[in-house]
Amino acid sequence: MKKNHFTLGKIIVLALPIFLFINCSKKRIEPKIEPKEKTLNTYASVNTYLDSKKVQEQEFIIDSLGTGPITGNQGTKIWNGKQCLMFPNGDSVTWPYTVKLVELYTPKDMIYYQIPTMSSGEIMKTKGEIRLRAFKNGTELLLKPQPCMAQIEMPSTTPENDMHVFNGSDWLEESPINAFTTLTNGHAANIHTLGWINCGVKAGSSTNASLSFTSSTDDLTNVGKFIYFPLTKTVMQLNSLTSQNIPIGSSVKIIFIAVNSSGSLFHFYQDLTVTSTTSVDVTMTAISDADLTTKLDNL
Repeated sequence: MKKNHFTLGKIIVLALPIFLFINCSKKRIEPKIEPKEKTLNTYASVNTYLDSKKVQEQEFIIDSLGTGPITGNQGTKIWNGKQCLMFPNGDSVTWPYTVKLVELYTPKDMIYYQIPTMSSGEIMKTKGEIRLRAFKNGTELLLKPQPCMAQIEMPSTTPENDMHVFNGSDWLEESPINAFTTLTNGHAANIHTLGWINCGVKAGSSTNASLSFTSSTDDLTNVGKFIYFPLTKTVMQLNSLTSQNIPIGSSVKIIFIAVNSSGSLFHFYQDLTVTSTTSVDVTMTAISDADLTTKLDNL
């Protein structure tokens, strides 16, 4: 009977393809595991919540000649008569007509109303802001040209000199420059335009930095983002993840507010002294409405 003889070399040659086949097969059947992308917490628009917390606009019906003033809930005083009011087409106004007033004297109310105190990208020191409007039969009225005006007083426990009149929600300084007079308990001015009025002064600097914000836990797209400057009572609102110019050395309070799809409230809060351009890592945490209100009251 014929016998087959295998040398060591033949055994190795025969075994090698088997090893390669097994090894290649093993590589083919092992699935590639991709790293999972972390899901960020998402939020609904914060506007509905902030609107629900806004101070109410006050209404005053003016039906006859009087000595005035109209006095708001927070102490704003207004003197104006129908002789200085007109319809947009120039027609005169008869009694009765309605005066409407919004008073924003605290950072909490400025945040809720989303009316920051920035002028052309520059922070403002402010003593408060109001919105003063007049209506007749649903039509918004205008002040007649100078020498017509309305006289206002805005209360302050710490009145200061050099406060100017700024108009509009983007706070442009009234031209020609219109200054407030300092009173023992506030500021007084003759205004020539109705609408938003700010008692303030620009408080920018030539040495500035900015804050940028990132988060590994939260999508900050719909989050209300605010920076408060206690020294100047300035409220800055962020429309992106980078702040406008902040004077170096400023002590600021960062407050972010968010509401999820279930209506639960979240926030982020941090005290910071701005010494250079800095990135802030944000993690939103749950908070009750009462606790958030208290936090804003204590800014």
